[in-house]
Amino acid sequence: MDNVVLSSISRATVLSLQRTSRLIDVTSLRLATGLKVNTALENPQAYFAAESLKSTASDYNRLIDKIGQSSRTVDEALTGLNAINRLVDQAEAILTETKQKLITEQADDSVYEVEVDLTPPSLSTQIFQANPDVYYRLDDGGPTADDSGFGGGVTATYNSGVTTGAPALYANGGTGSAQFDGVNDHIRVTNSNLINLATYQEKTVELVFNADNVTARQVLYEEGAQVNSFAIYVFNGRVYVTGTDQGAWGPNSAAGPTGISAPINAGETYHVAFVFNSVENRFEGYLNGQSIGSVTVANSAFPSHSGAIGIGSARSGLWFDDITSNSNAFFFDGRISDVAIYTSALTDDQIGSHANSLNSQTTIEYHHRDFEKVMDQIEALTEDSGYRGINLLTGDTLTTTFNPDGNSRLITQGIDVIGLSKGVPRNDFNNLNDVEIILEKVRSVRDVLRRYGRTLVSDLSVIQTREDYTRQKVNTLESGADDLTLADQNEEGANILALQVRQNLGVTALNMATLSSQQTLRLF
Repeated sequence: MDNVVLSSISRATVLSLQRTSRLIDVTSLRLATGLKVNTALENPQAYFAAESLKSTASDYNRLIDKIGQSSRTVDEALTGLNAINRLVDQAEAILTETKQKLITEQADDSVYEVEVDLTPPSLSTQIFQANPDVYYRLDDGGPTADDSGFGGGVTATYNSGVTTGAPALYANGGTGSAQFDGVNDHIRVTNSNLINLATYQEKTVELVFNADNVTARQVLYEEGAQVNSFAIYVFNGRVYVTGTDQGAWGPNSAAGPTGISAPINAGETYHVAFVFNSVENRFEGYLNGQSIGSVTVANSAFPSHSGAIGIGSARSGLWFDDITSNSNAFFFDGRISDVAIYTSALTDDQIGSHANSLNSQTTIEYHHRDFEKVMDQIEALTEDSGYRGINLLTGDTLTTTFNPDGNSRLITQGIDVIGLSKGVPRNDFNNLNDVEIILEKVRSVRDVLRRYGRTLVSDLSVIQTREDYTRQKVNTLESGADDLTLADQNEEGANILALQVRQNLGVTALNMATLSSQQTLRLF
């Protein structure tokens, strides 16, 4: 083919036909795709600008779906809130009717009694939770007091005929006690680092007792001796807690013996405790969970005190509030249980809870059937007001994002409607003052719900406005991309016709050039 020679006219005509054919191909592609820029090679600037616009439009398109779902979530919350408001109005109507009946002393068949058990966890349960170092329940059959697994087996031995398995001192979880005869019965406790052989910053001792005699001096618990000691004892119709640290506070200082005491009666069960807290410079006594006095102590650890430890008697002597004893006597006449010893300072709340746990506690409440049904439905409707796992009425938070960068957003805070419902009392419908309190609570809940409803309406309006704007923005971006790349079909149709005519003319011209060359050859 390299040896084929074309005339200049033929060569020019062939080149023109080639260009026309390429243009026809390009124009045909534009007509087929509707685009005047199909690849970056055709118009790089327009192509990449259009692609950027399309990508941004796609990002906003995805946001439209999420914004729409946010709108549905808020709308569902509003629907639920409106229904709840109607139920609240119904509850108010029930309360108003009940109030009127109480004023006029009419019978209300919808009100009924409920016995409510307010009994706290048992004393032993709460002592275990407080993690004592040593705990003697004194409810077993002897001869060794059970330390319930605490203290590494610090031995406490019954002596001189202590009656084990005596009746319980309290109703709530009490299973037994130890009976002391006031003559020679006592319990000997082994010296231990967990009780008296180490120094410590804090200490708590608590026990339960019932004294048959409250006149004579009788020791309930004692550790140490005259130099350093702690004790709980009964004397002259009172129970005493005392402590002595002659190195810092005690009989030779203004702080002790403490003389902290409170009156008691024979035959009654009491919870008694003391707390030593050098960090707070405090030694304090408690009876039935209430403080009975405190003294200031030195801000230093309590020293070790190797004197013997006794329950139901003094074993090594101790400082009383008014005299000194060197005798291991002062035997207790009555019953003791739940002796717990801690190398920590229990709080006022803990001691109060321990004391209040001794007896079962019940109360009678007066409920209203119709009111309870309405309040239960408020809570049930609240639970049903979620959308795709988000429930604004149970306190969930909804975040609606309005741009691909995520820096334009709206946070819709939820509200705990169930918590509001739980805050409305449902008892004491037999008392006018209590019904008025419940009525005010219901009206307060309604006010809160109405304010939140206005917030939801405002947020929903913002979300819908941003959704409309985002749709328009997507349309603008896609239109801009089309302006850069879409082909004019009329223009491209005219171009294809013109190119086809040009191609036909080129073919004709090539034929004429070929004929002219043939005639020239015949002359030779």
